[in-house]
Amino acid sequence: MTFWLVLGLVALSMFGSIYWLKPSPRDTRLAKLRFDAIKQGLQVRQFTFKPDAAKTGVRDDITGTTYTLQRPGSSQGGAFRFRVAGQPGWENDGLPEGLSWHDQGSADDARQLREALPQLQDDLLLLEVYENRITLMAAERKSASAAAYQHFMEQFL
Repeated sequence: MTFWLVLGLVALSMFGSIYWLKPSPRDTRLAKLRFDAIKQGLQVRQFTFKPDAAKTGVRDDITGTTYTLQRPGSSQGGAFRFRVAGQPGWENDGLPEGLSWHDQGSADDARQLREALPQLQDDLLLLEVYENRITLMAAERKSASAAAYQHFMEQFL
């Protein structure tokens, strides 16, 4: 009887150890989203943005996965246009509620963002727009897709 009890405990501990290593459904979904983005030509990396709280009122660091779309055939350099943070701040002229300028863009940039935002199908955490590239950090909700991210970013190139 003791032999079977010990054998059962050993089997359960082995099964539990192996099952513990299995990725969760969330990890599987995020890996698929990121891999789809890489297949579409987006650059994917983990990043922490440290805002200038004294300048903008955006206080919390923004950490997440960024998706970058590079303009085809563009060089490394590119003039900076604007940056939007997905947190309340002091400068939010023309932006939807909950977003604020970190480096203010024009009224046309705000209009373009308002029009493009519903197509994102996700919550915007950070958007950096340069002449030759767009960097997007989104919440990666269940509704997110790499195609929606790419389509959203293409509107700013």
